[in-house]
Amino acid sequence: MSGAPGYPPPVSGAPGYPPGYPMGAPQMVAPPKKNRTVLIVVAVVAALALLCCVGGIIAIVAGANKATDDLANALPTPGITHVPPGGTTPGSDEDNYYNLKPGATLVVSDSRGTIEITVTRFTTEAKGCRAYAPDPSKGMYLIAHVTATVTKGTSSINPFYFEWVAENSPPVNGLTSSLSGCGELLGSGSNMGEGSKRAGTVVFNVADQNGTLQYRHQFKAVGSWKP
Repeated sequence: MSGAPGYPPPVSGAPGYPPGYPMGAPQMVAPPKKNRTVLIVVAVVAALALLCCVGGIIAIVAGANKATDDLANALPTPGITHVPPGGTTPGSDEDNYYNLKPGATLVVSDSRGTIEITVTRFTTEAKGCRAYAPDPSKGMYLIAHVTATVTKGTSSINPFYFEWVAENSPPVNGLTSSLSGCGELLGSGSNMGEGSKRAGTVVFNVADQNGTLQYRHQFKAVGSWKP
């Protein structure tokens, strides 16, 4: 016996239907809901694991960089020459402090402190560099571009500490710097403290570039650069 049209199937044991009568059509079972809490926890754990991994990589890279820097600091620095206590003498066994190439740094120390002097490059001009500047009487203006930094204690710098030395001519000091108008004159300073810096030009009125630029510390030549 079937149920009346439009009505749900009979249920076993209902009036008019004997026990054991087949049950109605199977009911649809809804799929279990996803546990959003579990998914959130899994996502957080994965993110933390990724961050730990990235942090470990960063730490490894930072450690490698520090090791590289330490190794570089431990090695001799190319282009830097340390003047020994008591200065140097041209032509002696300390001649490696002379005829340095442009870009080389001379480190000069005494009982008061340490100063690092670099002649970065040489340039020349055939005329005065400004309208009021006279033309060079000997042929050219030789322009030394200089930087100086006090790295320890106190020290001094002055354009007159530099001197152009060439064969068959007397030494030329940096007095020309104030007349040529070529670049900004190297600033002078007396008893400058650690970290003090100066930069500018030292200019010489010369016939040619056949010579050397000497640096005099306490009235004594301690090193030189060659164009």
